[in-house]
Amino acid sequence: MSTQFITLLPPPGPSVLSYTRSTSSLPPSTTPSPPIPQPFKEAMSIREAVFVTEQCVPLENELDADDPRSWHWIVYASVSGPKPDTGDDEEEPQPQQAQQQQQEQGQGQDSGARDHHQKASSPPRRKSETGKLPVGTIRLVPPPHAPHPASGSEHKIDNAEGLSSSPPLSTTKSHTQTTSPTPTPTLTTAPSLHNGKEPYVKLGRLATLKAYRGLGLGTLLVNTALEWAGRNKESVQMGPGDAVERERVEGVEGSAGAWKGLVLVHAQTHLEGYYAGLGFVRDEGMGEWWEEGIMHVGMWRRLDVG
Repeated sequence: MSTQFITLLPPPGPSVLSYTRSTSSLPPSTTPSPPIPQPFKEAMSIREAVFVTEQCVPLENELDADDPRSWHWIVYASVSGPKPDTGDDEEEPQPQQAQQQQQEQGQGQDSGARDHHQKASSPPRRKSETGKLPVGTIRLVPPPHAPHPASGSEHKIDNAEGLSSSPPLSTTKSHTQTTSPTPTPTLTTAPSLHNGKEPYVKLGRLATLKAYRGLGLGTLLVNTALEWAGRNKESVQMGPGDAVERERVEGVEGSAGAWKGLVLVHAQTHLEGYYAGLGFVRDEGMGEWWEEGIMHVGMWRRLDVG
């Protein structure tokens, strides 16, 4: 890999909720209407490889209600491969052509014969072409958000069920739900770095394919998303402009007021040091909780948005 490219997908809307692994491979003529944006399919292919395949997050939980209203970034690797044979591609000179060129340049017959003998068995080489492979992704969710998870509780990824009437997951390290409905968990320990009212954005679903880790792509994605947010305060504050969405989360954290640059990540505990290096500070008051069987902590960073 020699270069990287980054694509920004603005909030794609409800069409992405029809995404499945089967729709991701359908040709455009047979995809649902309205079609699912190709960058979103690419982001989901990365998230499935990392969260579903590697970390055993249930596939049905990976896509959630925040995806339609989030900004998504996808980073690509530059890859080279043989150019498809379309029948009219220009091929490299055949051995006889190379010999003729040598003769025209004044080289002797013996030299040309030796060259022909060495290359006669070599097939013509096709030209290569450069493409891009999606290898990393991140998303930024605007306010408002579900209540912070209670310390010691267990949830779907990113606390996705926080606003639903579904029963919560058990507090054991498991991916199964309890059989008896109980109230949605509420915050039992107040965060020390958030007053429960100030709007904040949530950075999440950071994922890089295994073969492309250690190259700084995760940091590139985090910095790109945060820099964009800092330059687009009004867009972040208004979100995608869905009044229905705001009504759905009325009264929860960050549902009113101006966004002043506060950013939250639900960090897997083994990545706490990584996010600390990016300027995030752990909120001890939020404690620790399980998301899909993986222990998480809350970490905050404030951007300078003027």
